Amino acid sequence: MAVILAGDAVFGIEVKLPASQRLLEFGDELGEALVESGRPVIRPERFDARRDAEGCIKATRQLLAMTAETFPNMPLVVIGLSATAPLLAVAGSKLAAAAFILVSPPILETYGNRPERLELSIAAALGVSPEIAAELGTKNPMQLGAGVAHRALVVNGAADTVVPPADAIGWRASLAAGGVQTARLEVAFAGHDLDPCRETAIDGILSFLEDEPR
Repeated sequence: MAVILAGDAVFGIEVKLPASQRLLEFGDELGEALVESGRPVIRPERFDARRDAEGCIKATRQLLAMTAETFPNMPLVVIGLSATAPLLAVAGSKLAAAAFILVSPPILETYGNRPERLELSIAAALGVSPEIAAELGTKNPMQLGAGVAHRALVVNGAADTVVPPADAIGWRASLAAGGVQTARLEVAFAGHDLDPCRETAIDGILSFLEDEPR
């Protein structure tokens, strides 16, 4: 069972940046590929939550708990697109899922130390408000992420102009330091939405999951 979480569902805002809109499309394509490979998928649409960090964390925890309770005999894979990856790291820190996949994940811990990032239109770029991004960052998602699953895959595009590829390197290093078997897939020439190499990224994710039961 795979849960694919995107910012439009949990953060509840309109994603306007073309690259971020296309990342949502990548999530749809990934979901279709997972279903075709024989793995059930939950792809939430926008759901009710208090639109602050605590509200988003609570809603995500409830989603994960409900999924685990409803499908107790299915190993759980959680997939976070961009800013929902650190959200899943915090909300799922005691989940012990089968695998954690982070696609174009930003490092939110550094927002306070890198003011140039705040000059970005974060809401448009990541699907999360600056306030939620900053508060999530204070909860140490990179450290807590080690509790989500025993295996992880960090996926990023080498030509991402929204989230620096260095963030993916940082996520891999942090998860590995926490004892998680972590791999990184950097897709050459791909942007934030993994375009124009989505098929390569999806094939890499499917290959990573082949070792896990369904």
